[in-house]
Amino acid sequence: MIEAGQLWTALLFSGEGEMAVQRAGVVRISGALCVQRGTPMLQGFTEAATLSDHQAVDIFVADTGDGYQRAPIAARVRKAAQYYSDKGGRMPNPLLINIRKADLDNEQAVVVVDEGKVGYETALIEGSNWIGTGRIEFANDMQLWIYDGQHRAGGLHQLLQELDEFEDFPVPISVTIGLDQGQEMREFYEVNTNAASVKTDLAWQLLTKMAEEDPELREMLAAEDRDWITRAYAVVDELEKLDGPWQGRFQEPNKRKVRGDGVTIPKPQFARSLKPVLDMPTLKRASASDIAVIINAYWSGIKRVMPEPFEHSSSYVIQKGSGAVALHRVLPQVIEVVRSRGERLGQPDGYADVMGNLPTLEGEVVDNNGLLSNRTGADYWVVGSVASAFSGDAGRRRLSLLIQSRLPSAADTLQL
Repeated sequence: MIEAGQLWTALLFSGEGEMAVQRAGVVRISGALCVQRGTPMLQGFTEAATLSDHQAVDIFVADTGDGYQRAPIAARVRKAAQYYSDKGGRMPNPLLINIRKADLDNEQAVVVVDEGKVGYETALIEGSNWIGTGRIEFANDMQLWIYDGQHRAGGLHQLLQELDEFEDFPVPISVTIGLDQGQEMREFYEVNTNAASVKTDLAWQLLTKMAEEDPELREMLAAEDRDWITRAYAVVDELEKLDGPWQGRFQEPNKRKVRGDGVTIPKPQFARSLKPVLDMPTLKRASASDIAVIINAYWSGIKRVMPEPFEHSSSYVIQKGSGAVALHRVLPQVIEVVRSRGERLGQPDGYADVMGNLPTLEGEVVDNNGLLSNRTGADYWVVGSVASAFSGDAGRRRLSLLIQSRLPSAADTLQL
């Protein structure tokens, strides 16, 4: 009687080739094979059905301490499934998978080298490097342990329960061969703590550029209520062209801030701060250039009632994150008051009138002598003063409420 390991050997080296492998029900994945510092790795593709049949995720179990990954989030799995089915999405980035050492020791999986077998085996022994081609062949009951990409894999698995057409969907995979669970866990940790995602400024810039050329992408963003991102970027681009408080104040992607350059805020942070304004029903269908004119007029009005922070912008936070976020949160109310008074939205006069009490904001701060000092007017906005303390989303929300308390209400001017 032939044992499991002998069966593998017989199949792989008997010379019977493909038919012998197929009769035994062996699963095969071919691709670029290498040895990297003594560890075999394979880059290739497998069909979604194969991945679905063999995928496993080592979920952390609080009661026992076993496992190491977070439980899958159902919403993310559904979103991945919808991306591949409804939106015709592709998967260019590989899933990271491990075939565990125990499965190699039990001879459930073997590596077959197309050429250069001696170089491959030497690299394994010496812990060195080697590049070639080959395949992994494994038994039907073996598991492929996913340590990065479980939601994408879960989305495909969900689709296969409903749509046969996804059975042969090519899934890119990068397979480490022979790591034990502890080493696999280390790879998971490194991927999730050291890998840097695309910075927001570059990602949003790219999204805006793609949306300009792709009507379907614009429709998708609108359906998901994310079109405000591209609209915001378009507004910022228009705002930069206008003579006003924000000209030369935005930090561009891949451009470092230099002392004295006048830059006060990264472009994506300013764009994000515009969401409450862009969500206004009044401005939903307004052009980017018209919205830019309104924002320019608003800030020009603020500058009229409190000019000092705009003359030395780097020394004040009013044109940094705290100020931009808080003041844009109250802008919808300001616009409604200006409209109710019959003022034009593109002129600074109405905004200067509505924001006239902004300099009355006051608060206490500890001075250089360790004593509490009351600050108001422009001093309220000095870096390190009262406004600087409103950090994070919660802090900026509180600052916007304080500003709001100084504003007239649109209801006060309603005529029934």
